[in-house]
Order: sequence, then structure tokens, then C-alpha cells
Amino acid sequence: MTKKPRVSVNELAHFMVASETARHGIVRRAREPKHFVVTRYRDVRTTLCSYLTDPNHNTAILDQAETMFVHRTKDPAESNLRRDDAKHSIEVLHAMPSMLKALAPYEFVSAPQRQKKLTVSGVEVSVRPDLYVLGSNKRIGSAVLRMTKDDKTTPAAQDKRRQMGLYASTIIMMHMQAHNTQKNRLPAAKLCLAIDVQHGKVFTAPTFYKKRIHDLESACVTIAALWGYV
Repeated sequence: MTKKPRVSVNELAHFMVASETARHGIVRRAREPKHFVVTRYRDVRTTLCSYLTDPNHNTAILDQAETMFVHRTKDPAESNLRRDDAKHSIEVLHAMPSMLKALAPYEFVSAPQRQKKLTVSGVEVSVRPDLYVLGSNKRIGSAVLRMTKDDKTTPAAQDKRRQMGLYASTIIMMHMQAHNTQKNRLPAAKLCLAIDVQHGKVFTAPTFYKKRIHDLESACVTIAALWGYV
């Protein structure tokens, strides 16, 4: 069991829109993480970062990765979990090219592999930006690739994903403000992104973010209180 309250950016974003029962489950899973949950989509995440930082967006990067994943889905030596992850990773690869128009305004560069954690109301929030986002006038932000199997199309489901995206991008902004390693650039909310790959959505941190930060702080107080009891 992880002793200190600790959640990922996606877990915290999910917590913000979850029911009371679901919140308990999120805290329980964060406290006792399973290895596969941590590593899901790891390989395809690396591929997408290479693709987005390539100035020409060379599709060969995606094609080579798809070949690898197709092989993995058919390999009897692989575990069921690895084959399932490969299947969903292929879906992610197919979704990426249609996102280029939405991502065209942004310049992506690689982000450091190791990032300091963000502490919110006594809870460690693991924020590992997949990419840095460079802007004009020496501005900078960061982006997290969000990948999910949720394919519901109801208005309620779409709004839930939207709210999660906005909370995730706000957390990313908070992290950039607290731990900006590029001292020659200033963090900008409009460059802090949560990219929902399968659904083709890009969520930027809202300009008026004080209420969302307050809500996140309150949620982390709740997480800390639940940590030893669920």
C-alpha cells in the first residue's frame, strides 16, 4: 500500500466528476496500484510523442508502430493483457492523424522523462507531461495525452469527458507554474493541454481557473481523508 496520498493527473481529473462510490474506488486503486494499470498505453504514448515532435509528422512512425502492435495481438507468447493493450493502442494510432488540424497551432517538443510531483492539499499528484508546448513571446506550456476506452456518445458522457479534460489541463497548468524547468520561458494557460486522442478533442486550461483550482484543492482534502479508510 502507498502510505502517502498519491494520485495521477488522470485519476484526479476522474475523481472530480465521479460519484461518491466511484470516488472510493479511485482512491482505493491509487492506494494499491496494479502494475499493468500504470503501464497501459506506454508504448503507443512514446510513438505519439515521436510523431507530434516530428516537424513533418511522418506517418511511417505510426505505420511501424502499428506493425509491431498487430504482431503483438497475434503472438501467443504475449499475455492477454499485453494483447489487449496492443489492440487498443492500434485504435489510438488510427485516431491520431485526424487530430492534426486541431493540433496544428501548437509546436511540440520533448519533455523531460523525470518530473517533480505537484503537491495539492497534502496529496502528491503525479503529472508527467508527455510534451512541452512552445508559444510566441517566450511562452511555454505542456501537454498530456489522455487515452481512454470510453466510447459513449450521450451528451452526459461527452460533458463528463469535457470536464475531465478541463480539470486535467488545469492540473497541468498548476504543475507548469510550480515546476517550470525552462527558465527562459513563462508558463501560459493557453499552452497547457489535455489531448483526448480517441475523441479528437484538445482541452486548454481555462483563462478563469481560480474556481477549478479551489475545487481541486477541496477534492485533494477529501482524498487525503479517505486514504486510510476505503
